[in-house]
Amino acid sequence: ELNLLKSQINPHFLLNTLNNLYGLAITEPEKTPSALLKLSALVKYLLYECNAPRVRISSEVNFILNYIDLQKLRLPSNNHLQLNFPDTIPSDIWIEPMILLPFIENAFKHGISGKKEGTIEIKLALDDGQLTLFVKNQQLKQLENMNPTGIGLSNTQQRLHFSYPNQHSLKITDDGDSYQIHLSVNLVE
Repeated sequence: ELNLLKSQINPHFLLNTLNNLYGLAITEPEKTPSALLKLSALVKYLLYECNAPRVRISSEVNFILNYIDLQKLRLPSNNHLQLNFPDTIPSDIWIEPMILLPFIENAFKHGISGKKEGTIEIKLALDDGQLTLFVKNQQLKQLENMNPTGIGLSNTQQRLHFSYPNQHSLKITDDGDSYQIHLSVNLVE
């Protein structure tokens, strides 16, 4: 079941990213070549590293930062991004691949708007093998006709349950104006 859940994440991620690139190609075509190179690096990670049950946390964080760089290319000037990541990431700690990205991906998907000002806040911390992720975004795009717990979020919750039983906590808060996730995972077994 875990392998099935993992197999659904990659196509879901790729579909969302291609849809974003399509929009970028229409609105800002000069940014498209750079975006395609970033997408190529992301796909390389998906193809060659994500088949393993665990990846180095340093590789996963690098993947996330590359994804954020890709999203910055389409970030409207009235939207702001606040990032807080550790300066150094240990290479001896391992994590389930692609388990953090859906939370960040949703922040960009629902927290960016050319019509309204907004802020996305992403904080990642590592302390003695304890990973903490905080993501907050304003709900700038209504979830009309959409399942707010789509495949990415529900899939990730199940993966956390299977991969880190009794080793994680996840709190999701949606007050209608903002959406926050607080995730804590013990990565040391």
